[in-house]
Amino acid sequence: MDIVFLVPALAVALFIFVMGAWGVFAPGSIFAFISGWSSKSGFWLAVLLRLCFGLSLWFAAPETRLPILLRVLGAVAILSAASLPMVGYERFERVLRWWTGHSPFVMRLWSLLATAIGGLVLWSLT
Repeated sequence: MDIVFLVPALAVALFIFVMGAWGVFAPGSIFAFISGWSSKSGFWLAVLLRLCFGLSLWFAAPETRLPILLRVLGAVAILSAASLPMVGYERFERVLRWWTGHSPFVMRLWSLLATAIGGLVLWSLT
């Protein structure tokens, strides 16, 4: 597998897994972290992270355990990165406010899903 795509994909998958686990065990503190993305620089960082993750998954996918799934996840991330600037910063900020307005239980459920996806991608890449 080409290390140029594997390392970024592993790094982002690990980030998703760790953030998900953090949200499961400490949803209150992850609210503060998510709220920190509510800036123009956070918006563009979100676009960049989605694009890098999507491209690395797309190109690493053929030599993984679940190539079709990783291609689909990569395509979703790339489309998300491409559409986020069209959505605009104001809507992005509203989504963040909506997200942080949920109860800790709901945040734990979403975080559990993120942990599962991050773990699945990590497993597939190794």
